Amino acid sequence: MNDKPAGWYYVSDGKLRYRDDYGWTDYYMDTSDPRARDWPPPEPKTLLQQLRSEGDAWASPPNPRRQRRAGALFFKGRHAK
Repeated sequence: MNDKPAGWYYVSDGKLRYRDDYGWTDYYMDTSDPRARDWPPPEPKTLLQQLRSEGDAWASPPNPRRQRRAGALFFKGRHAK
């Protein structure tokens, strides 16, 4: 179908664009991005999975004490007589 294989291609202005089996995608990457130094950069699906796993590592469990304080701040004026 396409004459080019799937992968990252330099398009212009220091940008890489990902092309899959069906054509051009909406995924872009700066050539100055550290992930672009290793050639070829990972596929967008892999990049998104890495971002999600890093986000999970940074997420902290909810603090019920903090939630009670926030609730007290927001609802304090409603119930005051």
